[in-house]
Amino acid sequence: MKRFEPSGNFVFKVMKEVRAYEAARTSDFFRSQIFLSTRLARYVLSAGGAVLGIVNLVRIYLALFSPVVCR
Repeated sequence: MKRFEPSGNFVFKVMKEVRAYEAARTSDFFRSQIFLSTRLARYVLSAGGAVLGIVNLVRIYLALFSPVVCR
């Protein structure tokens, strides 16, 4: 099998294609990336996840032990 030799400007061609692809994408993607890159948004999302997790743990606890308490 012959040894593969990449062309000299392979990186340039690939980066040119990447830039063209990124320029063609819609701006909705960039808005969501900007939103998620802010520290406040990350804190709000993680706090919301924590609240939902605690609510679900309380629901599981009440589903398992409320029949015992109500007797």
